[in-house]
Amino acid sequence: MQIHATNIQGLGASQVVISFLDSCSRLGYISDSKVYLPYNGYLSNYKPINTNIIRYKRILPNGFSRLIECLFSRFIFSNEETIVLGDIPLRGINNQIVLVHQSNLIYPSINSFSSKELNFRLNRFLFSINNKYARKIIVQTAAMAEELVASYPSIKKKVFIVPQPVPNWLEKNQNTENAIVENKIILFYPAAYYPHKKHEFLNSLNNYLKQNNIEFSNVEIWVTLGDNDFESLKSIKFLKNLGNLSSDQMNFFYKKANALLFLSSMESYGLPLIEAISINLPILTVDFNYSRSICEDSVYYFSPYSESSFFKAFEKLKMDLVLKIRPNYSTVLKKFPKSWDIVVENFICAVK
Repeated sequence: MQIHATNIQGLGASQVVISFLDSCSRLGYISDSKVYLPYNGYLSNYKPINTNIIRYKRILPNGFSRLIECLFSRFIFSNEETIVLGDIPLRGINNQIVLVHQSNLIYPSINSFSSKELNFRLNRFLFSINNKYARKIIVQTAAMAEELVASYPSIKKKVFIVPQPVPNWLEKNQNTENAIVENKIILFYPAAYYPHKKHEFLNSLNNYLKQNNIEFSNVEIWVTLGDNDFESLKSIKFLKNLGNLSSDQMNFFYKKANALLFLSSMESYGLPLIEAISINLPILTVDFNYSRSICEDSVYYFSPYSESSFFKAFEKLKMDLVLKIRPNYSTVLKKFPKSWDIVVENFICAVK
């Protein structure tokens, strides 16, 4: 068996791969397998124990290299049982189990928030011509399954929903009943600066506050951006940029925050939502199919992307925080497996 994850670069996707491979290694499933990981990025220094790791170094520009990799896969990789953790099936290789966690594979005609940028258009093309080589396609939510099948009707019988737990680094026994310090409420938005993460809505909120003379000095929103990405937001007084965070830092700031803020327009899963639910942290988020699929009715929703709806939902959250009313995620938590070992067992059984 071989495991393919050469294109994984984002923090969230990398955390999923690490959790998956750690469980595979612990359970003894990949001792004789070839695991293809990227040469650069978050996974560049990661190595599960007792496993044959092959670092895939890209010499050509990333987009062109990825195109060649996916079109001429049978000349690069073995034609054997394969778990693909990076969205796009490999051409000419049979018996693949493919994990899809890239929401931009959805066609814009199905979800208007899906990116029309060239790289995502290319990914959709590759998925459309290569999905016939996948025996099973794994997604994490019913909302993602519905939109993916609507985009590629021929895969309907191949799509399976396998919910996933939070990454292994999250400290699940955190005490998140954080007091409101100096009457200031802290909202934590851990997300990289991608278009669908909608950081620009924070500028809209700032303008709305000024236009309507609304006092917002008792709120601080923490974001996790690089200095260049934060440049367009740095004039907003209620924002604090924490920079790119390590796993330990993520745990630290989760313990300090009063609630999670999540602004994303589309997600295959939405890991921060799962993380917040796991540690019983209140959530303020946009009302979309993906967020309803995960959180059900247990969080504070606002209409996309309405400033007035946001502040109405925030006031409800604020009142509950003051009254120390905690969310009840007991029903929601039942949907998610308790460990990555369960997820791995599902994948291995699918390959056999």
